Amino acid sequence: MTEPLVSVLIPTYNGERFLRHTLRSATTQTHRELEILVGDDASTDRTPEILAELAAADPRIRVIRHEQNKGPWGNPAALLAQARGEYVKFLLHDDLLVPECVRTLVRGIESEPGLHLAFSRRCLVDTDGRPVPGHEFPALADRPGVLEGRELGDRMLVSCSNLVGELTSVLVRRADVDPDDLLRADGALLQILGDLAEHLKLLERGGAFYTPRVLSKFRVHPTQNSQNGAFMARGVLDWPLITDWASRRGFLADPALRQRARARVLQVAAARLAELAEGPDAAPVLEAVHLAAAALVEHAAGLPVDAATGLAERAHGPAVGAVVAQDLRASCGRFPVGVAAPSPSHDELAATLRAFHDIRDRGVAGRFLVAATAADADAVTAALATAVEDVPGLDVQLVVTDEPARLVAGPWLAVAAASATWCRDSAVRWRLPEPADRTRCTVGDPSIAVTGRRQ
Repeated sequence: MTEPLVSVLIPTYNGERFLRHTLRSATTQTHRELEILVGDDASTDRTPEILAELAAADPRIRVIRHEQNKGPWGNPAALLAQARGEYVKFLLHDDLLVPECVRTLVRGIESEPGLHLAFSRRCLVDTDGRPVPGHEFPALADRPGVLEGRELGDRMLVSCSNLVGELTSVLVRRADVDPDDLLRADGALLQILGDLAEHLKLLERGGAFYTPRVLSKFRVHPTQNSQNGAFMARGVLDWPLITDWASRRGFLADPALRQRARARVLQVAAARLAELAEGPDAAPVLEAVHLAAAALVEHAAGLPVDAATGLAERAHGPAVGAVVAQDLRASCGRFPVGVAAPSPSHDELAATLRAFHDIRDRGVAGRFLVAATAADADAVTAALATAVEDVPGLDVQLVVTDEPARLVAGPWLAVAAASATWCRDSAVRWRLPEPADRTRCTVGDPSIAVTGRRQ
């Protein structure tokens, strides 16, 4: 039986130190039907000479030299576009495959119909290729088999951990991966989680074959991007973006699970921010904290999420902005009644009623009280009658009292400007704009449809 052709794709830039070892791990695979494409991204060291020597010795090696550097995202995409195999196996230029890797993963992905991804346990090795003590990855299962796709995706998102691993760890069908969308979510390139985005795109389509046997080795050394503090700080920003993107693709369907994932992202970003304290590397992490918090705010405030709009746009948009402009205990809370004590000014009453309207539409409160002193009751009633015409359908009750603070002593929401003192001891306040004019207004329709009572 003829083995399917597998394209082993090796993107490299200045990879002279480890390239021979990496290519040897590809050429010694027990699965022999291989094409080995190496993308030399305009290297300035001895990489071109090493590749020319190795390609002359093995006709399966084809070198694609980029005269201009395409970067860590463009180089893999260019290789994928030229791959001819039925399956694709990425191999980063400093990583290693064990000899049975490709054969095992090909047999795994073909073991059941509908599988789009095969991967194995991996290990970390140092510059000499020796396992890094204390950094063993736990097995996801105790025997080879199929893992349910969405369940595995949810596990990764809730834990903020790429359990599948780097590109070196997986084998995929070439037809399932789009070079133009490689390493992207919502069309944007990801700094460090592009591999996770690719895994999730495939896991949403079906299950994955997994073996707990270590078949790939991820090398850690000081010159790689994952050891660059500034690069990894920017990468923290990937977590809120990819979690939101994945949830809009059907992952984290359980609302409780989705909230756990969002809270975990905020925890990861905040912990990283605490490590950095301040400085140029802190800015992208601070943005990650903002995005993670915005996702939680959206949920708490019950804001609708457009499946076509990414978190970065929504988090800086007017809907989230309006929520965070208030005390979040108010804009994301639930109260039986909202209470205001405005002056008889038509403008102030109109602003109060508009706030009542927003509060009702957001589900924060459904009933409202307007408190007025006995001296102001008639004037407030008249002004209220005029103002309510602009915001119909509100359940508003007029209460005559000289002590409006008593109305918010319990779990009721105060609705007042920041300068208002009547509710200064209230636990939660929905802030109104500061009134520009507190002059009394006695003009209005006295037939306002509100009930009144005296406290």
